[in-house]
Amino acid sequence: DGEAHHAMQQLGDELRFVFITSAATLKPLAEAPEGAVGEDAVKVVVAASEDEKCERCWHRRPDVGQHAAHPSLCGRCVENIDGEGESRHYA
Repeated sequence: DGEAHHAMQQLGDELRFVFITSAATLKPLAEAPEGAVGEDAVKVVVAASEDEKCERCWHRRPDVGQHAAHPSLCGRCVENIDGEGESRHYA
């Protein structure tokens, strides 16, 4: 909540790179489920992803296998290989 929530919210989808994980979802502290661990301002829940792992970046993403030219890669990696590359601002 408060400043911590605002700072992390500014990172958007790049929050996952800060936590070195495939995905990160930010929610208000009041919505922290039973079993969440952490300090007063930040609580964390960790769960294994059910998505396939990208062969290149090792992130588990829902779009792995959806690109005919690169069936074992996620969309981010396809963009980095065949497109203009990803645009990151913070992390």
